[in-house]
Amino acid sequence: MKKISLKGLTDFPIEYYTGEPHLEVIGNFECVVDGLKSIMEYSSDRIKLNIGKRAVTFHGEDLHINSFTPQGAIVQGIILSLEFSDAD
Repeated sequence: MKKISLKGLTDFPIEYYTGEPHLEVIGNFECVVDGLKSIMEYSSDRIKLNIGKRAVTFHGEDLHINSFTPQGAIVQGIILSLEFSDAD
């Protein structure tokens, strides 16, 4: 079977086609998370999301999830830092 390269065919990152999680940080007030599996922790200063083999923890102030779908979520608030860990 002939392999086809998707690189250069589209403006979308390759993660959209491989099923890998994708995070897009917009300033320090919003992050779009694609590939969300579950919410592990939720408070106004800490949100921890399962994104498959890994988890991402948002630390900040006035954090909340503005949009939540089976495909992803939008985390908003004052995002001070992100932390990646194994999704145990």
